[in-house]
Amino acid sequence: MRGYVVREDNTWKSAILNGVHNHEMVPYVAGHLLAGRLMEDDKKIVHDLTDSSVKPKNILPNLKKKRKESITNIKQIYNERHKFKKTKRGDLTEMQFLISKLEENGYVYYVREKKESQTVQDIFWTHPTSVKLFNNFPTVLIMDSTYKTNLYSMPLFEIVGVTSTYLTYSVGFAFMTSEKEDNFTRALQMLLKLLGPNSDMPKVVVTDRNTGMMNAVANVLPDSSAILCYFHVGKNVRLRIITDCKVKQNVVVVDGQKKIVDEEKHSKLVDTIFDAWENLVESPI
Repeated sequence: MRGYVVREDNTWKSAILNGVHNHEMVPYVAGHLLAGRLMEDDKKIVHDLTDSSVKPKNILPNLKKKRKESITNIKQIYNERHKFKKTKRGDLTEMQFLISKLEENGYVYYVREKKESQTVQDIFWTHPTSVKLFNNFPTVLIMDSTYKTNLYSMPLFEIVGVTSTYLTYSVGFAFMTSEKEDNFTRALQMLLKLLGPNSDMPKVVVTDRNTGMMNAVANVLPDSSAILCYFHVGKNVRLRIITDCKVKQNVVVVDGQKKIVDEEKHSKLVDTIFDAWENLVESPI
């Protein structure tokens, strides 16, 4: 089938070159975008669940549960979420929309732009309730940085505090262009701005072995005791055990194929050594 424009009256016409299918008609249309389109009720469900931070892979089963005859696929969900978010954002960029929401909800935030440009280099924000908790419980801080969690692959730096009843709370967050010492230093400097004049300084700071973060803590919080995170230390110890504890292997032939038979299961040996290490670390003596 071919479509073309008639120049004389500027109208579209179509011509069927071959009206015979070269294959049998499919008995179902599950793979067709038109058949899998979202109804208005479906779109509302996608919008509501998106606002509730529900992941697309969990939205799709919800739709199919509401309407069993639905043949919508995951791509339709992603497309609708993208259009919904773009509509909410309007003419604002992602960063402008984020800042507008922070201001709308009364968050405390600090933005640093790159020199000679208006590109955001770092943004630190926190909730007013977190500021109150931080001023009441500043003794212990736990810091970690994650990456590949957003469109721009900017590291997300999170700071968590501990109350007197051993409960944790979020102190603040920061999007950074990189995990360099300068970025961590800036975030910690903004963190100290949250403390009132009569508040105590943090006594203990827990981090992983990120060199930039450790150097920033030493410079900005020189009087605080910096210790390594027990969880990260445990991961490194277990990895070292797996690497170093190699067991001997016997090769036997079964049905003409070579198979490896371990004298002792490697995983059992790793668990035994790791349990001994944990008992040593957690020992009260």
